[in-house]
Amino acid sequence: MARWGRAGALYDLVASIAFVTPWTAAGMLTLFGTTTEDPMTLLFATLFGTVVVMWSVARWRRPEPLLIGIDTVGRGLFSLWFAWALWHGQTPVLALFLVLELFWGAAQLRALLRR
Repeated sequence: MARWGRAGALYDLVASIAFVTPWTAAGMLTLFGTTTEDPMTLLFATLFGTVVVMWSVARWRRPEPLLIGIDTVGRGLFSLWFAWALWHGQTPVLALFLVLELFWGAAQLRALLRR
């Protein structure tokens, strides 16, 4: 179980590290076709990036069932919001993130249930 928890944490770290600063987040958002003229957009992107990176480090250091369980629920919610955004016409690139969230959520849930 710890192996899947750490692997999911590493994925989150790699996927989110570019959102930790306003400069790198602006570049990433531009890749997704989002305008970055609004400072609030960058604020929320960097808050998201910072929280996910910190959460990743916590799960990497302590891949405990409680933390992995909380993360698995969070992945379910992230998947719901990705699907909602896709449904409302956002960039199809989000489909890749949706698939990855579903994969990691299923892998972690399976590991939790097998322990």
